[in-house]
Amino acid sequence: MSERKRGQCLCGNVHYEVSVADEHYTTCHCSMCRRWSGGPFMCVHASGDDVTWLNDTGLRWYRSSDWAERGFCATCGTSLFYRLADNHDAMLIVSVDSMDDSAGITLAQHIFVDHQPDRYAFADDAPRKTEAEVLAEFGVSED
Repeated sequence: MSERKRGQCLCGNVHYEVSVADEHYTTCHCSMCRRWSGGPFMCVHASGDDVTWLNDTGLRWYRSSDWAERGFCATCGTSLFYRLADNHDAMLIVSVDSMDDSAGITLAQHIFVDHQPDRYAFADDAPRKTEAEVLAEFGVSED
């Protein structure tokens, strides 16, 4: 069941409402997410075609790879969204901590665990997937 969630950046220049399809979040440990968000990126999958921008004056998109873009607030720098570059409606990945209310959203999995640095470890038993496993799910070659 999909639930509407509101969220925003630190300054409020990006304020959204979106349908969250699942009450679970993923933690990404890839080097790009860690550099972009300042740590592992904890995110939920939302409906990319069902986002309402309550304020998008600060929203900017950066094409971070051949297939993806990252959304952030140009005013305060908050890391907010990840989406496919050529199909914006296919999915919208949303920072779980940008939501006004993330109660009840639980950890489902860790991805890119082969990129996780040794300096931190999560004490949970959620499934862990390597880069190769994640890319295979999306049909993307590692080359």
